[in-house]
Amino acid sequence: MTTLYLCAAGNPEAVRLALTVNEASPRWDRIVLLDDDPAKQGVEIMGVPVVGPFAALAGHQPGDEAVNLVARSTKGRDRAREKIEGFGIALASLVHPAVDLRGTTQGRAVTIYGGSVVSALSTVGDHAVIFTQAVLGHGATLGAGAVLAPGAVVNARVRVGARAYIGSNASVLPDLEIGEDATVSACSAAVFDVPPGATALGVPAENLGGPMSAASVPQAPPQAPAPVPEADRSALLAEVRAIYAQVLGVSSIGSEVNFFHAGGDSRRALELQLMLGERLGRPVRIVDIFQFPTPALLAAHVLGGQGTPARPSRATLRQRRLHARS
Repeated sequence: MTTLYLCAAGNPEAVRLALTVNEASPRWDRIVLLDDDPAKQGVEIMGVPVVGPFAALAGHQPGDEAVNLVARSTKGRDRAREKIEGFGIALASLVHPAVDLRGTTQGRAVTIYGGSVVSALSTVGDHAVIFTQAVLGHGATLGAGAVLAPGAVVNARVRVGARAYIGSNASVLPDLEIGEDATVSACSAAVFDVPPGATALGVPAENLGGPMSAASVPQAPPQAPAPVPEADRSALLAEVRAIYAQVLGVSSIGSEVNFFHAGGDSRRALELQLMLGERLGRPVRIVDIFQFPTPALLAAHVLGGQGTPARPSRATLRQRRLHARS
């Protein structure tokens, strides 16, 4: 009896994919889920039970296979892959039988969901994921461990580097290069190359922490803002802290706590941006949340840099982005 171990129990669509693949071409006698979250032990998803943690792979038998379903971040996905491979079990691909793969190339252990488009002469690297309604354009390359989230569109001849993440409904114009470990955030439009490790946000997307591919637009010298009284700075910081706490669903948050370390993600960052703009009556860009992720830094930025440290360095910004994606 052969078993397919689905590693991570957070995505019922992945369970449906596995069932569909096995029904179309029977390969495994049994399909089960594994998850390290104790709260998920014993539950069933579409009739497939969670039978234990990842450590249960130690008891696998010859012919058994596993699929890595961790895909919320490429960093987390890579860690999960290493953990699974440490048990010596083979990793399998899951490709929806309705997806047309004629004239394409796939690596090992890829996951391709139904409704996605893998265009002619494109390449899907080892351990890469293409979610529902995502599009990989003709001649494009999706690097090893990279993820195309639902609705993402990577146009013709784009080169997506290893472990890059293209967010939900994001778009990348033809012939661009998305560097290794880079992110194109949800609903963003990449119109220039995105450097390795950088995050592209907005429409058109701005690159954080990497050189832009287009020439910088000359700017008028900034004028120093008028001094803000200490009482006003303190009141603004208190309001920013309250907004952070509300978005994160906690009672309070410290001035130096990183939004992303405290549970923030891209969706909550958008909520935070909107709420800050409404409550403060001042414009806040989504990129500001990533560049100034603590209440103290964000409040100082809103006040024109008064009262707290200056804008962080590129190296510091890159480190924060890596934490935000983990």
